[in-house]
Amino acid sequence: MWHHDNIDNLPQGRWYDSQLAKRLLPILAPFRRRIVAAGLVLLASSGLGLLPPLLMRRAIDLNIARRDFPGLLATVGLYILVQAAVFGVNYLMAVALEGLGVRLVSALKERLFGKMLELDISFFDQQPVGQLLARVESDTESIRRLFTTTMFTLLGALVSLAGMVAVMLSVSSKLFLAVSVLLPPIVALTVLFQRTVRPMFIQARRKYAEITGYLTEMIQGMRLVQAFSREAVVAEGLSKLNGAYLKTVLPAEILDMGFFSMIGLFEIIGLAIILLFGSRMVVSGTLTIGSLVLFLGYLRQFFMPVYAFSEQVGVMQRAFAAAERVFQILDIKPKISSRPGAFGRIAFRRQIEFRKVSFAYEPSDGPENWVLQDISFVVNQGERVALVGATGSGKTSIINLLLRFYDPQQGSILMDGRDIRDLDVSEWRSHFGLVLQDIYLFSGSLRENLTLGADLPEERLRRAMETLGLKGLLKRLPGGLDAELAERGANLSLGQRQLLSFARALAQDPEILILDEATSSVDPHTERLVQEGIRRLLAGRTAIIIAHRLSTIMDADRILVVHKGRIAEQGRHRELLDRGGIYSRLYKIQLSNI
Repeated sequence: MWHHDNIDNLPQGRWYDSQLAKRLLPILAPFRRRIVAAGLVLLASSGLGLLPPLLMRRAIDLNIARRDFPGLLATVGLYILVQAAVFGVNYLMAVALEGLGVRLVSALKERLFGKMLELDISFFDQQPVGQLLARVESDTESIRRLFTTTMFTLLGALVSLAGMVAVMLSVSSKLFLAVSVLLPPIVALTVLFQRTVRPMFIQARRKYAEITGYLTEMIQGMRLVQAFSREAVVAEGLSKLNGAYLKTVLPAEILDMGFFSMIGLFEIIGLAIILLFGSRMVVSGTLTIGSLVLFLGYLRQFFMPVYAFSEQVGVMQRAFAAAERVFQILDIKPKISSRPGAFGRIAFRRQIEFRKVSFAYEPSDGPENWVLQDISFVVNQGERVALVGATGSGKTSIINLLLRFYDPQQGSILMDGRDIRDLDVSEWRSHFGLVLQDIYLFSGSLRENLTLGADLPEERLRRAMETLGLKGLLKRLPGGLDAELAERGANLSLGQRQLLSFARALAQDPEILILDEATSSVDPHTERLVQEGIRRLLAGRTAIIIAHRLSTIMDADRILVVHKGRIAEQGRHRELLDRGGIYSRLYKIQLSNI
């Protein structure tokens, strides 16, 4: 019932990719000033973070030791000011990073979605919608975190570490060397942790993605689930997925907590080293009490780079995997595009011709698997041509080729003798108005659904509505043309949605109208209204009509019977009936089912 196409296929063990990093850098180019400003704030924050232990050392060694209470008061006041400055600079840092992140992810989303708008329909036929949404939303967000949170967190930790090392070496190189013996085992533990736990978290994310996908599908199909009383089965399915997720994530979480507990243990060992060695040095007079307190103050910060790296390596891993997926889309070259020097807007004057067209959705398929074979026919201007045939015969494939959603492997499609591949794609498609069996209405106003963003006069929109018998609906909807429609027009009846799709095509005033099973979803009463609207819609227009209900195309100028990817018969309704062939048999079958 449900199968998952993994959209979180992260490469195991790889947390940095230099080639991807180079490709990501140009994305930052428009934001270089903001990055420089954030870097300066970072340096200020790191520098200020070094001052509190130094001020504590001053208070102990100078002010308290010398009983300089006015000086102590000044030191305490400075300490408070520094801490306030640290909070202020960190706030500015957060604001700068958030602003950078929002702009970065917005630009990346626009670039990625803009690329998707250029891609062929074949790409969308092969890609699950959820996977594409993950590219635009989740993957771009992962890249944003890499360039904001992760990059500056690690950089800030390294700058602070360098500053602390410099200060501690200048204060007491011996005590620093005593503490630094902890670094090799910490580094070894961190590497071991990453190699062991990160693959486990990757697997856990995959299991979580399965749960998300399952919930999405079950909620969308809730009507069917309840109609067949499958609630218990669906609940059991979620329970199994949750069980698999827990078996994966709990061991990873336990190891994760164990790692940070071990780092905490090293902090305690570091504290013991400082107290043992430092106190001896204080007693021997080679170290002041203030300097000992300084080392204790820096101890927590000394381990921050380890914490930061351990926390952010997973983010980096997800970001590089996300970047790889994003670039997979950005690197795609559309198969259907306008040739250099393609003709722009050219008026349709005489005819459209399919000349010996053969086509397969997979070019590697041999002729025995082609969807269309040696298709030849002509549609003259002003003519109404119907395509009929069994499901899978190739009718919709003909429309896909006509609109250049795909190109044929053999033969050509001509408009007034000119190959449509020599025309600008957008200009060619602007000749057509399309009404599909699967009615799609966008969330938004009625006006937006009719215009689809085009600047159309209101009078034309109202006339289109009235022509299709929707004047009453226009009056009933609060706000008229500005009334808000629910997602996919859920606040309208099926018949109203179908009629609105006709009104949308009529409002665009196309030269050539394509109706693909446009009346298959309506009841007989609505069909009569639609047929009347179609007659008005088709007046003076060229039309290509796909219909299973043969009663809807009896008055077509010509009927093409598509059978197993070929044009088997063609003629007018009466001619084909008298011939006693495929069309006649289809008509009799439908007549007997009425």
